[in-house]
Amino acid sequence: MRTIIIPVVLTMLLATDVQAQDSTRVQRIEYVVGASLTFALADYLGWNLDIYNHPGNSKVVYRSLQLVAQAAISYFLYKTCGLNSAIAFNLVWWTWGDDLAFYGYQLGINPAAPWPNRNLDNNLRDNAIRWAGWTPIGLMRPPNSIIPRDALYGQAAVGFALSMSILW
Repeated sequence: MRTIIIPVVLTMLLATDVQAQDSTRVQRIEYVVGASLTFALADYLGWNLDIYNHPGNSKVVYRSLQLVAQAAISYFLYKTCGLNSAIAFNLVWWTWGDDLAFYGYQLGINPAAPWPNRNLDNNLRDNAIRWAGWTPIGLMRPPNSIIPRDALYGQAAVGFALSMSILW
């Protein structure tokens, strides 16, 4: 069954009908990279503002806004550049690329207290990453297990390369 599904999905992704007629390859790449950076910034701001305004809550507001933002960006990419662009954006997200951008914003912006930054020393500089269970590597591991940081970096690089190849 798997040998039938993979070629069918690849054929569907590479078909010219799934690409918007008005967009060039460079435009699709720009839109997907820009969408990922925009989503990561919205994610960074949403995370910090939700913690600041609702300490100790279950992050319902943050997760809801995150879902709406991802759906809106995916729809925009689909309508503007075609299905391949929406898939490429979500592939970058699923493989932890947007999370790397999130931490890039955290490192670059790094506002002073009381902005509730996550502690980079406990998040990226050690191998105690447990919150990436929704990524491909995380789904292959036991729930709440430690995922090596380097594995997530590699996964993000592969995900980005695959998403760019979808747009090619």
